[in-house]
Amino acid sequence: MRLFWKKVEKTVPPAISVWMSRGHLSRTAEILRQSGTADEAHEGVVYWAGRMAHNESFITTVIAPSAITTLGSFKTSSVSNARVIAYLANAGLELLAQVHSHPGNLVDHSQGDDDRAFMPYEGFLSIVVPQYARRGLVPLTICGVHIFEAGGFRRMNEREILSSFHIVDETADLR
Repeated sequence: MRLFWKKVEKTVPPAISVWMSRGHLSRTAEILRQSGTADEAHEGVVYWAGRMAHNESFITTVIAPSAITTLGSFKTSSVSNARVIAYLANAGLELLAQVHSHPGNLVDHSQGDDDRAFMPYEGFLSIVVPQYARRGLVPLTICGVHIFEAGGFRRMNEREILSSFHIVDETADLR
């Protein structure tokens, strides 16, 4: 008697692709570094908006929401969030990611980061930038890139980040 095993295919979530310009990364770092005072840096927060088509996200806009910030946290109010939602609706854009800075080198999500992420959904990105963004976001692998999957955030590994993010120049002067 022969036994046959039925092969079970594992369902692998489709890879995401994120397209954005170098300018979006530098502007994000610039806004994050503006949090706090001249004497005391604070965590900062930025949202990335754009359009999504299938599994591809196209970042078109960096949004700086009004936020209350401290050395180790940030908080956006319901009024601030409503302004962001109204902006997105008027511009015909979607919220694709939340980016915020941490004081040290730790780029993992804290419990507060998980609990207070602004409108997470399957595929939503939350990026944690170390050192209050003093070193910028490049290469993106210095950041903690977290994706919302199956009801929670998971930190992407370096290989996933490198294969998922496509950073392009705003201008290609080929004269």
